[in-house]
Amino acid sequence: MAVSGPRSLCLLTLTVITTFTNINAQAPWDAQQNYSRGFQRHSPCERSSCYPATGNLLIGRENRLSASSTCGLKGHKERYCIVSHLEERKKCFWCDSSPQTSNKQPALSHRIENIVYRMNPWTNKPTWWQSENGVENVTVQLDLEAEFHFTHLIITFKTFRPAAMLIERSYDFGKTWQVYRYFAQNCDAAFPGVSKEPQRTLTDVVCDSRYSSVAPSTEGEIIMRVLAPNLQHLYNDLYSQKVENLLKMTNLRINFTKLHTLGDDLLDDRQEIQEKYYYAIYEMVVRGSCSCYGHASRCLPQEGVESKADMVHGQCECTHNTKGFNCELCEDFYNDLPWKPAGKEINACRRCNCNNHATSCHFDAAVYELTGRVSGGVCDGCQHNTMGRNCEQCKQFFYRDPNLDFSDPNVCQPCNCDPGGSLDEGICDSYTDESSDLVSGRCHCKANVEGRRCDTCKNGYWNFDENNPEGCQPCTCNTLGTINNEGCNQVTGECTCKRYVVGRDCNQCLPEFYDLSDSQDGCKPCECDWGGAFDNNCDVISGQCRCRPHLTGRSCSNPDQSFFVAQIDHLTLEAEAANCTNNCQVEIREPYRDGQETTWTGLGHMLARPGSILEFVVDNIKTSMEYEPIIRYEPKMPGEWRQVEVTIERPSPVDPNGPCANSRPQDDFKQISLSPDARYIEMPPTCLEAGKTYKIKLLFKPDSPHPASPTASILVDSIVLLPSLESIPFFVGNPIADNRKKDYLLYQCGSAFFTVIKGPVPDICKKYHYSIGYYVYGGAFSCS
Repeated sequence: MAVSGPRSLCLLTLTVITTFTNINAQAPWDAQQNYSRGFQRHSPCERSSCYPATGNLLIGRENRLSASSTCGLKGHKERYCIVSHLEERKKCFWCDSSPQTSNKQPALSHRIENIVYRMNPWTNKPTWWQSENGVENVTVQLDLEAEFHFTHLIITFKTFRPAAMLIERSYDFGKTWQVYRYFAQNCDAAFPGVSKEPQRTLTDVVCDSRYSSVAPSTEGEIIMRVLAPNLQHLYNDLYSQKVENLLKMTNLRINFTKLHTLGDDLLDDRQEIQEKYYYAIYEMVVRGSCSCYGHASRCLPQEGVESKADMVHGQCECTHNTKGFNCELCEDFYNDLPWKPAGKEINACRRCNCNNHATSCHFDAAVYELTGRVSGGVCDGCQHNTMGRNCEQCKQFFYRDPNLDFSDPNVCQPCNCDPGGSLDEGICDSYTDESSDLVSGRCHCKANVEGRRCDTCKNGYWNFDENNPEGCQPCTCNTLGTINNEGCNQVTGECTCKRYVVGRDCNQCLPEFYDLSDSQDGCKPCECDWGGAFDNNCDVISGQCRCRPHLTGRSCSNPDQSFFVAQIDHLTLEAEAANCTNNCQVEIREPYRDGQETTWTGLGHMLARPGSILEFVVDNIKTSMEYEPIIRYEPKMPGEWRQVEVTIERPSPVDPNGPCANSRPQDDFKQISLSPDARYIEMPPTCLEAGKTYKIKLLFKPDSPHPASPTASILVDSIVLLPSLESIPFFVGNPIADNRKKDYLLYQCGSAFFTVIKGPVPDICKKYHYSIGYYVYGGAFSCS
């Protein structure tokens, strides 16, 4: 395509700019990000900023154009002449722009709306606007219905171009005006102080002389670009705020301030002078698009505005979650980020996060800065008992249900605090935070109250009372003696004692227990030696038992130094020491030289024959009780000695109030037989009283099988008085004692002492033997 002349150059520039805008508006997108409700697939706005196509803003806005002066508009027609044709007679013409003439004779009408189209759409003949003759200060003004982006202005004149003029615009609907540029043949004279140098910055306002010369006398143009071509390096970022501010416009005003008067130095009032000089415009193109700040790719007709072909509409079809005539606001509930024009980034408005508890929000710059410019949305009127800028917290006196998502309408539940035990009017923890010891729904309790609802006394406290400032009163229990340190019954105040603790306050050990402590059972059993201590009671602090003479240790289980414990056969009456009458004699025995264990005690035996009487004296009874006499012997003949009379002689009657009160006289006489196959005979128990001297007599009557045999004899070793278990307290009277007795009999602890040769004694028997010895013999014996 061939291009020539200034107008052609301008049209080429417009074509390039328009092509750039359309390419930018149709960038591909990534479907994963949706920035606006109602996006259509492949929308040019989905991934980048987008701009509507540019066009002539005058089309369809003829009624928004105005001029301060128009020929033939004041009720009478006006003659005007063309200077170059003055030499010919009929080169003057008439102008009648009245409404009546405009409809009937459009060729005579030169109203301002004629500058929209070069040719009359109905007559297809040239049209123009023309001012009144001789008026120098004339304005042509376009008042837009919305904010638009203004890029170029092209004015084609029918007469000489003005000797001086200026172009200004408003972006606040005429409240304030800013000059774009001055034009003058003589800038110093027309606009003193205005720079004539080329623009150095985008905001420089200069005076241009290129479009104000006399020639040509017709078809002369004035072209103004908002963004000067020589400053293209300054507006590489077409989306910057500075560029946006230069382009936006709501009103455009062209001020003609001086006419070219050719040779007439003075423009006086003479008609022949004035009718030669006036302003006339064939066509004016105001190039631009609706202003959408990069958030719309097309614009729609406003309500009540008639649409025409090629008309640039003023209401943006907003995307990126914006709204408003110019997409200058964020949509409702999309205020999490500050509204910004789209540029290299689309700067889409972001939805507020209100956790489904609010329907509106607003942007707060202070919050935006506080979050490091991450989020500035503040929710309005949080519902469902929530609060916070994102409705992310439960209100006071409500707590978060941990089983529900926070977006659930029922997530915040009312605190359920007992008014009698809670503080702060029943407030509870609104959420759970282990590091801060917060548990959702847990109430703030009085000092001596606990529980999620503050409805229970703490351990160690009782008598829950709403009138008590601390909620409960302290128990008087000794916590050492209470189970799990629980203190007392929370209703009655009674203490719950451990197993071995007693007392209303659980501050004493049970009898036979000591050392109150935090142990599981509270106290330790005294465990005094059954025979070594007088009883099983001990000191409640140290646990020291009351020991029998010459015994020591906490439990009285050890003899003093140089003392020993007597065996249970300590009461052994040697036969060789007995009084013997009628044909008996002592036989001394020597220990076996081959190491055999001796089968006798003492020095030997007493040899008894028929008719012999052995008398044993018992004078060392320490404890009144029953004893089991055991007669140890060695037979000298093969047959059984059938008749042996045993008699116990008492020095006095038994104490009717003593342990032997139940003894009967007949119990003191026994008749026994001595088997040749045995070495001992166990006799029925007999009760002996301490401190008395008894005699035990054995009468060996002639045995019927050998009535007169002079060789009939028997060796008597000794009589042993073994303590009877039935007379020892720690073997009778309670289940524990019964169990000891069963063990004693099971392990045959007493049978070992029936014979001289005892064999190995089990350890359990030794313990019993020591205790029996301590008890029966009244303590320990001196080694001396």
